[in-house]
Amino acid sequence: MRVAIIGAGFAGLSCAHELEKFGIKPVIYEKNDYIGEQYEHTTAILELTDRPINDIKKYLEKRFDIYIQPTNTINTLIHNSPNRQSIMKGEFGYFYSRGRMSNSSKKQLYSGLKHTKLILSKAVHYKTLSKKYDYVVVATGNSNAAEELGCWQDRFVGFEKVAIVTGNFDPNAIIMWINNDYAKNGYVYLAPLNEKKAYIVLVLPCAIEKQLDYYWQIFLDTENINYTIVEEYNLKHKAGYVYPHQVENIYLTGAAGGAVDPFLGFGQINSMKTGIAAAQSIAKGKDYEKLIKHITQKNDYSYEFRKAFNRLSNKDYDKLITFIGLPGIKRLIYDTKIDVLKLGGRYFSILNKRYEQQKNNNEEFSSKC
Repeated sequence: MRVAIIGAGFAGLSCAHELEKFGIKPVIYEKNDYIGEQYEHTTAILELTDRPINDIKKYLEKRFDIYIQPTNTINTLIHNSPNRQSIMKGEFGYFYSRGRMSNSSKKQLYSGLKHTKLILSKAVHYKTLSKKYDYVVVATGNSNAAEELGCWQDRFVGFEKVAIVTGNFDPNAIIMWINNDYAKNGYVYLAPLNEKKAYIVLVLPCAIEKQLDYYWQIFLDTENINYTIVEEYNLKHKAGYVYPHQVENIYLTGAAGGAVDPFLGFGQINSMKTGIAAAQSIAKGKDYEKLIKHITQKNDYSYEFRKAFNRLSNKDYDKLITFIGLPGIKRLIYDTKIDVLKLGGRYFSILNKRYEQQKNNNEEFSSKC
């Protein structure tokens, strides 16, 4: 069986890892001349977003024989709104290294491959490969193929302003800010690379790239951020709904398959699981849509959070941060195994439908007047 994988990211490498278990030796085509990302940064994996999984590191090891060592554990979450702050302590997840370093997550994942052929600096098109291979797994990290195939629908489109900063940081803490004055229903977060270097990201939805610097400066001034900035760059941020995920012998995985959640942008674990599911579908003839149904459903719930969040004002943010900081609420959200994303998604789905209905009724009434 001949299988081509486009992209040596989390989805592509995980797919290859799983295919090897079935004796299949795939070929990975990577357009870059390296494995990893162009810029050094860190990824946070929160236990809250992957329930009922308890420990994502142990889950990957036990379920899929994937061993990726984190750079640190996450034991502090700091949430900031315009006039409120909540600080939470506990065991929340892990930080993972991203970039081209030897300990980066993708290089660790690649090191576990034994029979996969990797071709670097090779940009290829899925249509061309689909004529040469039995199966083609698209793991490009973007929506281009899904859009060409008519499978993509935007759910979140914006830009990220990213800065690498130096200073003194808690290597086990994430800091997040929500404020419509500079984030416009997006958010800002700080994730440490180590005790002396961190990664700050402003995620601004529905924005043109030219607006990033303007809102970035408002963030720096408003929050009195005075770290030394050593590097800055801009990225496009996009999440969407994909269906179907398989078109003939072409599989859409990772970000190309809508794995990035539209609320907070988590996508690493979803990407890996879609890559693994594609491999299982190819090797065992299983229905790919059924294998990833739990992922698409989870992102549907996340989308309900996103729609509700888009309606919040700064006063609402203050109320939200105060609410989640209450001891009983904090324990309910972070100290239990309750699937908050699922329950919250269902709740917000009802509220969002009521909101849309009321909005439509008001518009109809206005048009009649």
